[in-house]
Amino acid sequence: MATTRLVSIEICVQTMRGYEETIALARWCEAEGVPALAVADHYLSGPDQASDGYDQLVILGGIARETTKLELCTLVSPLTFRHPAVHLKTAVTLDEMSGGRFSLGIGAGWMELEHEVYGLELYPIGERFDRLEETLGYLKAGIDGSGSGFEGTYFRLAAFDPNPRPRNLRLIVGGGGKRRTPDLAGRYADEFNAFPDKNPIEERIERFRRSARSAGRDPEKILVSTAFPAAVASDRATADAMISRRAERVKVDPEEAASHYAAIGIPQGTPSEAAAAYASLAEAGVTRIYLQLAGASLGETAHAVEAARKTVELATG
Repeated sequence: MATTRLVSIEICVQTMRGYEETIALARWCEAEGVPALAVADHYLSGPDQASDGYDQLVILGGIARETTKLELCTLVSPLTFRHPAVHLKTAVTLDEMSGGRFSLGIGAGWMELEHEVYGLELYPIGERFDRLEETLGYLKAGIDGSGSGFEGTYFRLAAFDPNPRPRNLRLIVGGGGKRRTPDLAGRYADEFNAFPDKNPIEERIERFRRSARSAGRDPEKILVSTAFPAAVASDRATADAMISRRAERVKVDPEEAASHYAAIGIPQGTPSEAAAAYASLAEAGVTRIYLQLAGASLGETAHAVEAARKTVELATG
């Protein structure tokens, strides 16, 4: 069990719904003291091609005007959806609309089906990460106001200051890769979102820290977070039902989903059963968790957040 030396973990929410459902969730988050609301930026909400898919960055523009304290972010926006100039200008606009509460998460992209359906090119994995590195360099040049510009193989930004300058625009680098993702996060990110994967999260976080130090940055000043499906509840039956609903949504067997969660370290069960996993995350340096609750009602969300907060108390208190 954890000791009092562990730093506590913030419990946040990730969703991917239409505007009316998202604004209701955002208002609930503000009222309940949830620090941040993230959206999953996909054009398909699952393996079913008929499922709803909205432009989540447009939705965040509406949320920005209807909230006052809640941090807003994308986890994450695939580089394949938009040119870096579009990501830059959209993010700067959301920064202004939110009063400096927006963080742009950038990733390499992975869902083959949404690229097939919408005719988007999903580049080979090596090229995708080369493009991700250039996208981050481009965005940093556009955000920092240095006027240095950016010149790469795929993208170019002229040497000028692309006004307006953002107030507090942050970059999130997220993914499950064991090498290039943490390296790029260390060099460019204000937040490293280490998604659970077969590659141990502790090793990826340590690599991220080394990369930050090599780039002359202080890794302690960079937020480390993770995101995973909510699978902790006040009782085991409710937790199992949460896993089953998630499994049905992504069309896998519930037992297979539970085994997969266990294999990659996603906490599940009751707060007491999940406390050790939360303690391990805190020990590794994670200070924020985004519960993935795309299909949950407000009541289910409230239950999941309450259970996660209880788990944090047991793990770090």
